[in-house]
Amino acid sequence: MEESDKQPLLQGDEKKEGPQTFAQKIKNIANPAVVSMAIYTVCYVVSGVVNSIYLKKLMNNLNNYPFFLNQVTNYGYIPIFGAAVLYELRFTKLITKEQRDFPWWKFFTMGMLDAINGYIVVIGGVGTTGTMQQLLNQAIIPVTMIGSFIFLKERYSLMQIGGSLLIVGGVALSLLPSLTNSSGNSGNILFFNMFFLCQAIPFAASNLYKDIAFKSVDMDVWYLQFWDVFYQSVIGTFLFPVNTILPKPANIKWKDIPSAMKNGGICLSGTNVIVSGCGNSASTPCDDCYHAWLTLMIYMTINVIYNIFILLVIKHGSATVLSIAQTVRLPLTSIAFSQEWIMGKKAVEPFSKYSLYGLFIILAGLTTFRAGSLLKRAESGTEGSVRIIPRLGPMGTEIFAEAVHSTPLILPKTTLQHRQQYFSRLGIVQ
Repeated sequence: MEESDKQPLLQGDEKKEGPQTFAQKIKNIANPAVVSMAIYTVCYVVSGVVNSIYLKKLMNNLNNYPFFLNQVTNYGYIPIFGAAVLYELRFTKLITKEQRDFPWWKFFTMGMLDAINGYIVVIGGVGTTGTMQQLLNQAIIPVTMIGSFIFLKERYSLMQIGGSLLIVGGVALSLLPSLTNSSGNSGNILFFNMFFLCQAIPFAASNLYKDIAFKSVDMDVWYLQFWDVFYQSVIGTFLFPVNTILPKPANIKWKDIPSAMKNGGICLSGTNVIVSGCGNSASTPCDDCYHAWLTLMIYMTINVIYNIFILLVIKHGSATVLSIAQTVRLPLTSIAFSQEWIMGKKAVEPFSKYSLYGLFIILAGLTTFRAGSLLKRAESGTEGSVRIIPRLGPMGTEIFAEAVHSTPLILPKTTLQHRQQYFSRLGIVQ
């Protein structure tokens, strides 16, 4: 029983501390824990922006070889996680027998959903500007809400629903130029925009599946990621037939598979292959493979760092801090894509008025949705518990803090506890 419960009701209250001085407030702000959380949050935002920039740069470099790019960004992580798992199995006891006995088909299902998601992101990204990608990504929230409502019996407040509707409206407004064929040479192609938008479905499905399948087990992150990228890579390879029915530059015929993979490797080394019969007047863009290998190495490194900072923000902060940081990232990333000194002269993406209006509406939706989530947790006396499973590769990272189940901040007391508290405050020792 807590000491406060044993204090008699008739006993006077202890002297309360007066208002804090300016120096005390500064000292609280300068608390090492607060400073650490602030540093991790800033690093998360910066690394997230850089991660998005280099993913788009990589798509621009390998614009004519999206399937090859998908394979590289999948298989490239297997040796990284494989080495980490071998180290843990050999020198630590972090990977328990319970984890090793976890059903393989659950890893397979997770890998399948992530493979489909990553495939759509890369293929759709060849005809979708970086700014548009950031805006379309926000459709994940309403799609996940619908899935959570159906499968997890999650219920949402009017503010959350209103925020999600604003997000849908902002996404629709951003797509308006492509829908009306007025996008010109902006880099957006309607088919690839809609194809990219479809990634919200497997992304949401993966989130929901992980919330269900991995809820009862404390899985080692490295072990989980190894099997995720392993199955994701294998399944992603067998998604190739989809490319045979896609328009250029994603279209590849069966007979062209060997040459497409070979040319993708040559492009990755920094040498242009497609240099004639291409460009604005053709359906196939010219290669821009300069330093593609370096862009890939930077992207994969930043992607790992970005995921580490996500875990650090959750560990030292909260779901609220992460949600706010996510909201801040969106306009910063969109602004970065419009800066020539960041993207380069060829890849810079000036803001269209529709993208700008869409951004404002989506930001209003995100703010409303997350404010509604905070109010809902405050009214119900619950605190969101975030289960972050890093998702390395082109699909980004699983971050949907509001979609997880909540846990009570204060557990209800039993009848016996209430009676003991009552007698203790009267000074009666039982």
